[in-house]
Amino acid sequence: MEVDGKMGVQLGGSMGVGVSRLEVIEGPSGRRRRTKAERARIAAESMMPGVTVTAVARKHGTTRWQIYESYAQKLVTLDQAAA
Repeated sequence: MEVDGKMGVQLGGSMGVGVSRLEVIEGPSGRRRRTKAERARIAAESMMPGVTVTAVARKHGTTRWQIYESYAQKLVTLDQAAA
């Protein structure tokens, strides 16, 4: 790892090779805010036969762990409704 002299940023990779891509996410926090309905739709899409959670996550710009979290939230909601 080398340290950039101007900003003290560590750059990984081979010596002499610069950063080939830098992606900047604009907005107040760089986070996507989804409604409960959007999260439920994405979670339901990932449960379709022949579909992987990873593929759905990539398609919607999220992580598979966020989809699993949506599953867990739905289960808690169902348990509370049954009680």
